[in-house]
Amino acid sequence: MSGNVVAVVNRVEAQFDVFAAEIEESLLAQIRPDGGFSEEFTEALCRGVRAALRDGLARLRTQAEPPRELPPDILEIVRLQASARCDPRDFADAWLVGQEVFWSRFALIAEQTLEDPALCWEAVKAARLQLSGYVACLSRLFRRGWEEEVARASGVNDTRLEAVSRVLDGRWVEAPDLDYDLAYHHIAVVADSPAAVHALARQTERQALVVTAPGDGVWGWLGESSQISDDDLDALIEWQRAHADGVVAFGEPAVGVAGFTAGHQEALEARAIAAATGQRVVRFADVRLLAAVLRDGALAKDFVQRELGDLERPNDHTRELRATLRAYLEHSQSIAATAALRRRDRKTIVRQLRAAESLIEHTVSDRSDELLVALRIAEILHGSA
Repeated sequence: MSGNVVAVVNRVEAQFDVFAAEIEESLLAQIRPDGGFSEEFTEALCRGVRAALRDGLARLRTQAEPPRELPPDILEIVRLQASARCDPRDFADAWLVGQEVFWSRFALIAEQTLEDPALCWEAVKAARLQLSGYVACLSRLFRRGWEEEVARASGVNDTRLEAVSRVLDGRWVEAPDLDYDLAYHHIAVVADSPAAVHALARQTERQALVVTAPGDGVWGWLGESSQISDDDLDALIEWQRAHADGVVAFGEPAVGVAGFTAGHQEALEARAIAAATGQRVVRFADVRLLAAVLRDGALAKDFVQRELGDLERPNDHTRELRATLRAYLEHSQSIAATAALRRRDRKTIVRQLRAAESLIEHTVSDRSDELLVALRIAEILHGSA
């Protein structure tokens, strides 16, 4: 079978310029309507396509292992994308179209090379299998290279972290040390990667300040001379949920040096709650009460015990009841939604809610807000025990 694949590869290489041109045209047709990219980028894209095509064909011929680093011509595309703040995800459709054109053309040449349709099909299938790992590996290397270039271009380094730390400590910092105006209206974020912060900056058309966090992840601020409205911030958070790439925690909009620091502290608290609850995107305003109670461990435990009573006992039965009660409160006290989420019938949900009420010694509706906060705190406390 490898001989048939090699025969097709030989014919593809004989028609290399035509083959590559079709892929280039398909990619450019996908990205030009939105991008208006420079001639430099277009030329680099064409060189990168040809480099990837040659490399892929060589691996079909030799069945070599996936690459460990990107070819130089593809690295140039990475550099240009990063300098233009273009997220690789914005090219996902073009990437898929390019692959389809490749395999469509490859299958056509296989038909011209191998007279037997069965051999043709097997050769195409074998080639797809051989290059499946290659494509995935190339995508990972591209994404990693882009994040490294963005971090480098943004000055994510110890010097900028030191400057940010001085601001957070209430000390004076010269404007050039940050390359960011502290008089802005800020949205502070804590994220897993620089890419997430820069994507948010593009979405809001705000300036981004990004530094590597002392532990892991990054600290970021999105700045503008005008304040973002609450509705626009909610829309941004919903956008992030739809494009979630790692965990992102948001502080509340704030202005000036004091707002720079306060928003960052809120983002840190929201990030801690995200880590404890397994949420991917958290806004501080949505967990404000939770964060306030958790600042005092003893207060948090007392609050949980007072609100949940015997429902807080650590056994399988109470854990089941707490999970059902929390789902019920988080979904507008809907029996139907809770039953669907918990995969129980409605009678079981009603029975569990009545059992929970007997343990807390009042109806759920009497203190629904406090109960939901207590259930969330209980989950965090149990997770850190």
